[in-house]
Amino acid sequence: MHSLVRVLQFWQGRVIIDAKYCQPQGRTSDCLNWRGVLDYSAPLACRSGAFLLMGQFRKEPAVAGENMAEQNTRPQRVRLPDFAGRAVSLPDGPEAWSCRGEGDAVLLLGLGPESGANLPQVLPLIVKAPAVYWLESSLVARVLEAWRQEVGLLPREPLPAHWRAVTAEQAVALAGQCRYCIYSPGLRLDPEFWGPLLGRVDAALAFPSSAARASGPMTAEDKGSVRKAGPVLLPGNDGQLLHQELRTALAGCGFEPVVDALPQPSSGMGGAQAGREDEFLARWRTLLHGGKPVFLLSVNMRGLDADGRVFELCRALGIPVALWFVDNPWHVLSGVRLPWWRDAHIFVTDASFVDSLRACGAGRVFYLPLAVASHMWRDLPDIAPPSFNMEPPLFVGRSAFPEKERFFAAASVPQALEAEAATLLEASTGPQNAPHFFWWQDKLGGRLWPGYDVRRPGLGAERCAQANRRRWLLAAGADSVGGLRVIGDDGWKPLLPGTEILPPVDYYTALPNVYARAEAVLNVTSLLLPQSLSQRHFDVWASGGLLLSDATSGLKIFPVELTEPMTLRGPSDFMVKRAWFRAHPKAAYDLRRAWREHLRAQHGYEQRIQQIIETFA
Repeated sequence: MHSLVRVLQFWQGRVIIDAKYCQPQGRTSDCLNWRGVLDYSAPLACRSGAFLLMGQFRKEPAVAGENMAEQNTRPQRVRLPDFAGRAVSLPDGPEAWSCRGEGDAVLLLGLGPESGANLPQVLPLIVKAPAVYWLESSLVARVLEAWRQEVGLLPREPLPAHWRAVTAEQAVALAGQCRYCIYSPGLRLDPEFWGPLLGRVDAALAFPSSAARASGPMTAEDKGSVRKAGPVLLPGNDGQLLHQELRTALAGCGFEPVVDALPQPSSGMGGAQAGREDEFLARWRTLLHGGKPVFLLSVNMRGLDADGRVFELCRALGIPVALWFVDNPWHVLSGVRLPWWRDAHIFVTDASFVDSLRACGAGRVFYLPLAVASHMWRDLPDIAPPSFNMEPPLFVGRSAFPEKERFFAAASVPQALEAEAATLLEASTGPQNAPHFFWWQDKLGGRLWPGYDVRRPGLGAERCAQANRRRWLLAAGADSVGGLRVIGDDGWKPLLPGTEILPPVDYYTALPNVYARAEAVLNVTSLLLPQSLSQRHFDVWASGGLLLSDATSGLKIFPVELTEPMTLRGPSDFMVKRAWFRAHPKAAYDLRRAWREHLRAQHGYEQRIQQIIETFA
């Protein structure tokens, strides 16, 4: 007989092969198919392109009717579906493990794809450990066993007899006493199990004198404490969007101190960068050990790591976490690997995102618009100033999405769809009938999360948004003498040739006076946030200015008698409204005053903080 042997898989101490044994004439009827496992004791050697193996072969008959082509398609290493159904290759080397803590005993949080008998080769610290404890997700164990059956492998060998299985509660208690090793890829396979458990481990390490309580819904005590004065965590710094405004508002609501000097995650933490992750989490544990904050408020997920370790730590300690997305939430979430964010309190400045976030599993999603920044308030003159004493109308804004090229580097959209969008854009009268983010998402399909698919509709919407801003600015006279002035970045220059682009002004000092002196200020809603209100909808009125805005649905939160006079029904409507207000300075003055009274009563950042607190209860 001659034989044909094909290696399907091999890893530490084991080779899985398919073999065909045939009579010399090679007739199919004279062939026998076998599948087997070779447990080898000698190292692999390679001579003239052939593997030399020494060991014992255990054979099993192949499945009836199975051909060799089917056998060759089997995966070469363990691949299991993650929480989102995506195939994940499971490494079994030392790089897949993250070991922390101190002690002689070892706690294994996850077992990896290999059998217990081979783990000492991967984690040598097990060899001399006086005790080995282990915990595995039942979901991972079940899926891994099903995979072994599917590819024709024997069941995993039993773990050494002296190893002890522990419960989640026991694992949390042991982590502070042992050297504990986390099988990092397991977090992607079953984040609902491992995420909260690792949070409880971190909480127990932060407070070793008392066991961290199980994560879950806040207790009545937790809910009540949110209404009391106390420290609040606000990741960020004064140079970042809304940070100064929220810090001031939190202090005004009685939450002191507002702690913003917080540990910042490094990109790509975990795996090979486990040391950086350890340092990051250790700093967080030290911080929280100094006192339990009332809650954590993060704008666009500042200060939070992609794997949710900080969130899970806070949850285990009963600290509510609020995520306020003031940009497109799916763009922010595209950089998040695991689904922990679904359990946070989520706030969006564009109500059109509420349904899609809930459809993807978020349990607590709320609409929370922007508000008046307190530093923007300026006194109105006692009487309406003559329009000829005011400066020409104004647009203040960016020419493009910040770091657009980097963020959308891997994204693309079909040229034919861009042409369709351009036609639609030219006929649009506002963000609702323009090619906005959701129009692009409907056309392109793909998942919103996880992954980067969502950046494709984002790219299409951003390109249209830029073209739309240019269209509205030109209609408002940006290229004419005495027409619309533009304050912004140099990116405007190729978009508006011949237009003088004024340099940016400081938001906290100069901008309020610039708004107040302008005859009118134009707002063009971003097509990435088609139902949103921009900061202009609040700041211009507070400064004493007059805002003219396209017809975003976000304006519905205001009384119609305030929104109707300042809403534009298309690009050409700006010149019409401008002429009318020039001819009726008293009406313009009265509208300014009415807007200011309404905003002062209901739309400050302190009111927004109170709205967040109410959701915790």
